[in-house]
Amino acid sequence: GEVDFYTKNTEGLLFNVPLPGSSGSATINKNVGTLKSEGIELLLNFNAVSNSKFSWNTSLNLATNKNEITALPNDGADIINARNINRVGESVSSFYMAEYAGVDPENGDALYYINAEDGVEGETTNDFGAAQRIVQGNPFPDLTAGWTNEFSYAGLNLSFTFMGEWGASIYNAAGRFQSANADWFDNQTVDQMERWQNPGDVTDVPQARLGWGNGTGNSSRWLNAADFIRLRNLTLAYDLPQKVLNNAGFSNVRIYMAGINLLTFTDYPGYDPESRADSGGFARGETFYSAPSAKTISFGINVNF
Repeated sequence: GEVDFYTKNTEGLLFNVPLPGSSGSATINKNVGTLKSEGIELLLNFNAVSNSKFSWNTSLNLATNKNEITALPNDGADIINARNINRVGESVSSFYMAEYAGVDPENGDALYYINAEDGVEGETTNDFGAAQRIVQGNPFPDLTAGWTNEFSYAGLNLSFTFMGEWGASIYNAAGRFQSANADWFDNQTVDQMERWQNPGDVTDVPQARLGWGNGTGNSSRWLNAADFIRLRNLTLAYDLPQKVLNNAGFSNVRIYMAGINLLTFTDYPGYDPESRADSGGFARGETFYSAPSAKTISFGINVNF
């Protein structure tokens, strides 16, 4: 096994820095700021069973990572781009948006937490513009892990790998269209059936109102935890016995079935908990009608003469 601890300080980070509209360009790439990354990596390999008939090898890896911006230009001024922020003391590309507070049971209005520094804790408003944006997580996992097993018995070989991530969030930028009372006539997610309809209804889905009318501001309403465990690959193979091969004139024949992304265990409501960089560049952790990772099953035969 191996255990590694690391701390890395990086200078001259490449960030997409906003420019005044009078410049004729919205942003410019600059090497600015410093970043500190630290974590632990663990690797364990086991030759659990090994004899003439049966063998079992297993491998487990775990890794943690935390990154923190330690300095930015202009006396540490925030760099904000859409729903992401680079701020001293926070992770790179942290999510920065209003916090969704659910639905007013009396009238079906979408509510947001005001979050003003001098305001009353927990105070809400139905005016999206009055809600202060706050940092709400980031698109990078705190923990990643993988577990691989290989079994062999009498010519049969089975191998599979599970992998998982915990701590990351994904913002569904398409939520304003596909989970918003059919404002834009897109096909809607099934949770819209739970919308507010009558006084006293308790739900997180506001009343249906056409035309950006209710709860469609960019907020934590569509920010979701992206924890998952996935069966990344699985292979089942059979090597024909040597006495059969000798009679047929072959040195080796293997028949196999292989699968990729066969199973995913997650509470993430979107298409794929691994889709978190659709827009590229600064807008990390966003999806926009993103196609999920392909699930693939293949069959084959390898013949050596």
